[in-house]
Amino acid sequence: MAYLNYEILTDPAPLQVSEAGEESRGAVYLVVSNPTTDDALWFSTEVRVPFGEKDGDLTPDPKAVAVRIAQNSATDPADEPTVSWDPTTGLLRVAARDPGRSVFKGSGSLVLVLEGFPVSAKAGLVLLRVAERAANGPWVKTNPVTLSLLKREPKVPRNFRPRASLVAAGKDVVLQWSGPDDLTYQIQGPDGPPEPVPPRTGTAAGWQWSPKPGQEPKRDATYTLIATSPSRQQPGYILTTTVHLRSPEFEGVTATDGVHTPWVEGTTDRGRVVLTAQGAQVRNDSNAPGTVSAATADVDTVTATWVRGRDGSAGWIQFPSDGIKVGHGAGNDLGTVTAEKISVNGINTTWVGDRDSGKGWIDFPQSGVNVRKDGQQEWGTVAADKADLNGVNTKWVQGRSASDGWIEFPPAGLNVYQGAGSNQWGTVAADKADLNDLVTQRAQVKERLTLHGGLTVDNVLETLDGPPRLVVHGESEFEKKVNANGHLSVRNGGAWVLHTDDGRISINGGLRVGGESMFVGKVNANGHLSVRTGDAWILHTADDKVAINGNLRVHGAFRADS
Repeated sequence: MAYLNYEILTDPAPLQVSEAGEESRGAVYLVVSNPTTDDALWFSTEVRVPFGEKDGDLTPDPKAVAVRIAQNSATDPADEPTVSWDPTTGLLRVAARDPGRSVFKGSGSLVLVLEGFPVSAKAGLVLLRVAERAANGPWVKTNPVTLSLLKREPKVPRNFRPRASLVAAGKDVVLQWSGPDDLTYQIQGPDGPPEPVPPRTGTAAGWQWSPKPGQEPKRDATYTLIATSPSRQQPGYILTTTVHLRSPEFEGVTATDGVHTPWVEGTTDRGRVVLTAQGAQVRNDSNAPGTVSAATADVDTVTATWVRGRDGSAGWIQFPSDGIKVGHGAGNDLGTVTAEKISVNGINTTWVGDRDSGKGWIDFPQSGVNVRKDGQQEWGTVAADKADLNGVNTKWVQGRSASDGWIEFPPAGLNVYQGAGSNQWGTVAADKADLNDLVTQRAQVKERLTLHGGLTVDNVLETLDGPPRLVVHGESEFEKKVNANGHLSVRNGGAWVLHTDDGRISINGGLRVGGESMFVGKVNANGHLSVRTGDAWILHTADDKVAINGNLRVHGAFRADS
């Protein structure tokens, strides 16, 4: 007789055996307790668990067994027993932490748990062999204990499911479930009364049912399994499952939060709308682009190869890569665009004209634009407030009035004429004129004339640089004074004749005075000095002498050193 008490519990209770395609897992709880208030000297407890596929075996897979101590009030925390599981022998061993000294407390208990294992497939009674080693006084004894638990087949229906939850059509619906044969089963579809399920025949595992021809679902359907006992000794059972169709059919759809589907197809006429990442594609029954018919289409954007009126001879619009092309009829003839206004960034056309063919029109040669009038080839008139151009090629330009001045453009440049008369020269008025050359018959400067380069008057005078000077080619007449505030030089070819320098006048050659001469200061003649009258000389100096050819009149004192 064992010193300790042993009690066995299972989850579920009783354990349910596994069936084909359906694994049933379970757990075993072994409660070990001290039925007295006295401490017991406890060494170990070993539990041998049978495993295999026989009716007396607990599990076919001992390696799946997990063991642990769930609750322990039999020892102090420091003396927690050790627990081990040997899957090769099916032996569960719980041993004292300090054999010979550790005790199993009076009224104490601990729970050993075996869990996570699949239950073997055959129903029956499983016996667990327990060997307890404990001491009562000075003797240590091994006490055997046998515990039993029950395995049995499920008594209620379970695992009600479709063989495939998503099927192509209603004829592919197959419902399966597991359950005892002594129950009566019915299937309640989405429509109609419950359909009884015929008894199972043969050795096939589980139950199976399909809707009768003509009763197949056309869209997602929920089925209810109703299981009852013929004797009414146990309650009925109700399970539900749902089957989804890849191509459901609806009499009508009202969706308040959207419909999610990759495409929509007609049931009789197989036109289809395919929903893409960009929007929707309409296809015909051959999966080629189809036709949309509607009284009105309100869209933000239309992407099409071409658009035309319903009549075969109506106008049409194509959309090449560079824009649009408007045509009419069944061929490729270009058509006419009629609109009250058109706002575009550019127009490519051969010509532009008014609606009246007899009015002005514009054509576009390679060189630019031509403006013509009266629907003919004659040049027309451009009227505008302003014209902003990089260049203007024209024969002449005139103000708007016929009396305004005008400009023509000969090969040599331009001519400015007055509006009245016949080619009478006009006047150019400007703030500044920047010219390389000025050719004119006469010029009038109202204020100051400033020349940054030089001045040349043909065969008369010119200005030269280095040093700056004025060269007069020919005679010069001065009616009034000539002021030379700087240097004045009179030259004869390459030699100078007279020049001024440092307040003096130097003469290189003879000085001939035709009238009276008055010298306020001294007259120094370092060389020869001659005073003449006509062809005869009156006085001259030569060789340190003064010679007088005539009378000498002295009105004051006269002194001679020798």
